[in-house]
Amino acid sequence: MSQIRNTKIQDIKHQINQSKLFTINDFKFDFPESGEVLVKITFRASSKYLFSIFDDYTIKKEPQHFLALTLPQTSYSKEKVLQIKMSPGNDKNIEILTIDNLDEGIRKINSWLYNLDEDLKCGDFFDEIENSSNIDNFEEVLNKKFANENEKFTNEEKENLIKKISELQERIENLEDKNKSIPDFDKKKKESINSFEESKKEINSYPKKAWYLKTYNRFQTMDKWLNLANKLTTTIKNLLENIQN
Repeated sequence: MSQIRNTKIQDIKHQINQSKLFTINDFKFDFPESGEVLVKITFRASSKYLFSIFDDYTIKKEPQHFLALTLPQTSYSKEKVLQIKMSPGNDKNIEILTIDNLDEGIRKINSWLYNLDEDLKCGDFFDEIENSSNIDNFEEVLNKKFANENEKFTNEEKENLIKKISELQERIENLEDKNKSIPDFDKKKKESINSFEESKKEINSYPKKAWYLKTYNRFQTMDKWLNLANKLTTTIKNLLENIQN
């Protein structure tokens, strides 16, 4: 059993679920049963990107006491504090902040996701809804294919991928009106089209490994309302496995 309550774990995953930048399967979660670390979230495409909440200690100077005929004495004590570690941080690659409570730390996840998205799009890339078994297997494929996590797409690769994604997108755009009997059909269709558009944009800025992870998970989380969803994830996986290094 983790040190923090299930309701807090749910709040943490909800922060990522409601993000428009990433999906929950883009990350690994660890909630240790003991020790100083309470929460650890790691980006699957690069372990250097993480968010953690942990207990630490700071040295506190106690007030001086002046007694007659004696020199003032200075004493210190250890004070327990709650901290978060973000990589990337708001200004630094690694940033550690002291927080008042767990809820404050959970709210910081949004700014970390924003920083992560910015960092991945940077021109100079330095150095459940969950399907755990599938995403773990896919991560293994990514690790084998992309030893260099900073590798970017060539112009030819970009053109090829954009063409294939556009073809898949067109299939959704041309779904017949008879499907409108499906609950929230218009909303889900629009969300799916937006997912394709985001993936096409990110081809120009993301490293290959991060792009494949996000695109795969983006399609994985399309609702079961669309049978095409499973075919899309298979197509993306095939695209990956056919890449020539």
